[in-house]
Amino acid sequence: MAAGTLVLLSACTTAEPEQVRTDTAVVAVAAPFTSLNAGTAEGRTPGSTLVRSLVNGGFVSLDEDGVAVLDEGFGTVEKLADSPLTVRYTIAPDAAWSDGTAVTPDDLLLEWAARSGQLDDVTPELDAQGGITNNDALDAGVAFAATSPALVQVQQRPTVEGATLTLVYAAPVPDWQAALDVNVPAHVVGRSALGVEDATAAAAAVSKAIVDEDKAALSSVSAAWRTQFDADALAQHVDHAVTTGPYAVDLVVPGERVELVRNEEYRGEQPARYERLVVRSDLDPLEEVEALAAGTVDVVTPASTTDVLDALTEVSGAEVRTGGDSQLQLELQAAGAGAFDPATYGGDAAVASAVRRAFLLTVPRDALAADVVAPLWPDADVASGLLPSVAPGAGGVTADGAADVAGARRLLTEAGVSEPVAVRVLTNTSDPLRSAMLDLIVASAAEAGFEVEPYTPVDGLGPDLATPGAWDAALVPVPQSDLPLDSVLARWRTGGATNVTGWSDAATDAAVATLSQTLDPAAAPAPLAAVAESLAAGGAAVPLVRQPIVVATRGSAAPTPGTTPAAPEVEPLALGRADLTSWWSWARTDA
Repeated sequence: MAAGTLVLLSACTTAEPEQVRTDTAVVAVAAPFTSLNAGTAEGRTPGSTLVRSLVNGGFVSLDEDGVAVLDEGFGTVEKLADSPLTVRYTIAPDAAWSDGTAVTPDDLLLEWAARSGQLDDVTPELDAQGGITNNDALDAGVAFAATSPALVQVQQRPTVEGATLTLVYAAPVPDWQAALDVNVPAHVVGRSALGVEDATAAAAAVSKAIVDEDKAALSSVSAAWRTQFDADALAQHVDHAVTTGPYAVDLVVPGERVELVRNEEYRGEQPARYERLVVRSDLDPLEEVEALAAGTVDVVTPASTTDVLDALTEVSGAEVRTGGDSQLQLELQAAGAGAFDPATYGGDAAVASAVRRAFLLTVPRDALAADVVAPLWPDADVASGLLPSVAPGAGGVTADGAADVAGARRLLTEAGVSEPVAVRVLTNTSDPLRSAMLDLIVASAAEAGFEVEPYTPVDGLGPDLATPGAWDAALVPVPQSDLPLDSVLARWRTGGATNVTGWSDAATDAAVATLSQTLDPAAAPAPLAAVAESLAAGGAAVPLVRQPIVVATRGSAAPTPGTTPAAPEVEPLALGRADLTSWWSWARTDA
């Protein structure tokens, strides 16, 4: 079957890059690169995160567990005081941009200006789909439009002395280690926005505009910061794609590929392994397999399906690894006058809690893992963590995955709920995995008296998720956040910025309050566990299983065009991670 599929695809596959490749590695991914600016929504898409994690170095990266990994070769991050929280950044003498310009506090000051929101005088207005409707107003005013929930607490301009920049926070920020880093180059912004050609003078001009709060200059600076690092802009001006990591950007073809080359100015501890590295996003899953078989691609990360896995078994010499990506979670709507809202039961919070917990007891999590995901990822297991925006397994309080229909019935009886409970589930039913999971949930819940059905879409999955009355339960993947601890505060505290389920619970708020004051990273697990315990006790959500992923590499026995050696061991690519620096270890070497 797989071999036949490859033959059939050969007539429609898009043109491949030159097959004779000297010291060049080619990676195929499903997610396109959209921006080099980590402060924008486009820059935080999975494809952009993937590329940025290789071309940009900095003070800190996040590992799979949400732990800050410091790179003292680039500089140091020191907490000088707890009250008020005071953090000092010191840039190492060798830290440089790929055009040879030194990294300076000007670069950090620009990022504070962009992410603190202190200088913005125009706010983006959004339509139902999240699109900006007032672009003209943004261009006319000062609008970085990228306020960070961490840096918004730095309300006074940072102080600069030599190679250091110091932040003073107005409130504790648990993610202080990852709150600020070098992002886009101030000298490039100054050159394009302010017309200053000399790199040092251009960066200084940006800092002067910030210090003087020069509205005219800041309008140009903010517009350049916001737009000129998007893929379409970089395709026209690749010289703006100046970076600090082991690779530099050489070519951007929007929606198709990004070509990287060794950064000769990089002085860090993990330089580039290859002279050139190409990240392609123009192939569908089976075309990726075909390209691997032909030897025109070295690493493929196609969607994990039965057809793809079967096709990979036919690729001579290929090394295939499976793994898990973002965790799928079932979250219940506690507002919106739906099945789990106390208002539906005359304001009786205890009854609503019993109904929520009863419904979650019917979920056959073991079957979801064993019957739906394990055929694609043999090591799949029931997820245990309720706080996956921090890391897989974070807040682990639920281990047993078997459905307990009898227990669900008992809870409903004790709560006095005798009529069938209708539950509308928001999920992406076009995804075969989630559709299959929903079928199992529907069948199991029916045994306890729940009538489960897909919700009726209104504006689309994303907008509808933020509409309390549109659904009762959401089966959604939860990616890791670039501010892991803040993501818990925003998601689960009463009235939190991303609290889409209307969750409000005294025990949760108390645990969240403790977490919000926690500045020692080693002390964070205790309040995280308390948050998770309160969520489990109230029936807020239940973890299901991680999404399956697959990676395949051109092993030593596979076709070897040119003189590029086969890629070393490559782990499955979890695009739900907030930072993929560690995934790229195979493309770097030790200095």
